Amino acid sequence: MARTLPTQDIEAGQMSRRHKRRLKEVFTPPTEATGIASLLSETPVATLDLHGYTGAQARQRVRDFLTTRSRISSGSVVHIITGKGTRSDGEAVLLGLVRGMLADEVSEHVAEYAGLLGGGGWVVRLG
Repeated sequence: MARTLPTQDIEAGQMSRRHKRRLKEVFTPPTEATGIASLLSETPVATLDLHGYTGAQARQRVRDFLTTRSRISSGSVVHIITGKGTRSDGEAVLLGLVRGMLADEVSEHVAEYAGLLGGGGWVVRLG
């Protein structure tokens, strides 16, 4: 909401420089978040946690989750939690697997996506 300042006619000698400067300022409302900032700031309607799943199990779960959720709530935001893979025996598998799926295999259900802050998952706007 824009804040307005009084525009009273006061003699120049009665106002301080600071007050004069404040009268000249133009206040504008803060801009709306757009793009990735908007995506990351939205509350998810559902979350899929893939901790403990193998790559093959995770692939099936992600496919089913996004297919179902896109029918139910198109345009909404969901989270897919993969974990960072720090406790994996080898390299982290799920984070890259899900990213590849979002870009290719299930892209018809995805309007946009971004990595969760701090890593370990994805924020997805359903298409």
